[in-house]
Amino acid sequence: MSVSSTFRSDQGEQLAANRTYSTVVIAPSLGRPLSGSAANATVNLVEPGTMYGDRLNVVDVRFAKVLRFGRTRTNVGFDIYNIFNANPVITNNFNFVPGGEWLRPTSILAARFARFSATLDF
Repeated sequence: MSVSSTFRSDQGEQLAANRTYSTVVIAPSLGRPLSGSAANATVNLVEPGTMYGDRLNVVDVRFAKVLRFGRTRTNVGFDIYNIFNANPVITNNFNFVPGGEWLRPTSILAARFARFSATLDF
């Protein structure tokens, strides 16, 4: 019987608050229209490197057994992924609109699940 596990810990993603301003709003402060005749410009309202999302901690476990029947060898396994059923946010909505959905999660870590496997060598 063999038992193994994997622990992974990743820093959360860097957060941003991207807001789009039209050239009509920006031109008075610049004293000119946007270069390249751009209709709008996107500005990150959060200083880069100052805000991060949830830390991602995941534990996976595997149990396996090698069974021998004459000249045949079978490796039977049982895997459990995300054993503690953690649900940290993986990606967020970074578009900032006052009263909008800024930082609404767009994906989270997959729920706990199990997998059975067998490999037959003959």
